[in-house]
Amino acid sequence: MAKPIKFGTDGWRGVIADDFTFERVSLVAPIAARILEKNYADSTNNSKTVIVGYDRRFMAEEFAQVAAEAVQNAGFDVLLTDTYAPTPAFSWAAFEKQALGAIVMTASHNPGKYLGLKVKGAFGGSVPPEITQQIEDLLTVEVEKDRLQGSKIESFNPWQSYCETLQKMVDINNIKYAINQGKLKVFADVMHGAAAGGLQKILGVEIEEVNGNRDPLFDGGAPEPLPRYLSKLFKEMKSYRAINQGSLSIGLVFDGDSDRIAAVDGEGNFLSSQILIPILIEHLTTRHGFSGEVVKTISGSDLFPKVAQLYNMPIFETPIGYKY
Repeated sequence: MAKPIKFGTDGWRGVIADDFTFERVSLVAPIAARILEKNYADSTNNSKTVIVGYDRRFMAEEFAQVAAEAVQNAGFDVLLTDTYAPTPAFSWAAFEKQALGAIVMTASHNPGKYLGLKVKGAFGGSVPPEITQQIEDLLTVEVEKDRLQGSKIESFNPWQSYCETLQKMVDINNIKYAINQGKLKVFADVMHGAAAGGLQKILGVEIEEVNGNRDPLFDGGAPEPLPRYLSKLFKEMKSYRAINQGSLSIGLVFDGDSDRIAAVDGEGNFLSSQILIPILIEHLTTRHGFSGEVVKTISGSDLFPKVAQLYNMPIFETPIGYKY
């Protein structure tokens, strides 16, 4: 029996063909669009545009098409991606194109039997709980079909603008030089997910991509950046170290929809985001002269206040709760 449609910390997800069906998606998607319009029309000059995207999960493209048609039939202008892409790429598209928001077919880091629907606001981030509650409250209301079914939906490619924006934020040339000169070997475990091909697009050079093929079963595991799912990456990096002693290498890990990261250093040590973010804070402070406050959630590690204290930056911890 299908479970009730409930939005969690970052969207609604369920077992494909049980909880997550075409019928349910065609119900939820237009309601989500109407709630986005209710909350973000004023900040987007009364936009009627909604972005619809998807990752590489089983039938994600087909579910996105169903969502796009349902949203369009409810009277909205739909921009449907023409390929899979990271969830942050659709967040960026919503912000850049001044859309009401984005609806993304993904179940993030969950096992392959799941698919889900994330809702992003006009500002690009996940909508707060009060907005997902509004969606749940309207699930019993039939959405009017203001347009003829079957009319053409406009498509777009989310990769180019997203990659160009990231290229402006990082010293790409130095990274490319180090790779081309053989001074740095970059591995990227994309876990069969939406980051596949992405790092090459951003850097413009060849890297060693691991698990880049599409596998909706995720090798029988889950596309979650945890050591137990990274055996292939560890093995390939170990082989590289054995042959190229003294050479620098790094492994970057992306979850199923590429909105979570981890890393493996040149000695094979796993680095979670709890370690990577403090490293980034130190980098921005010492290399780029950043100053100001450090803000962490309750789940942030003890490294955050230690780094903040080291560089004389005040640190603030947000209250408990997803909206913070």
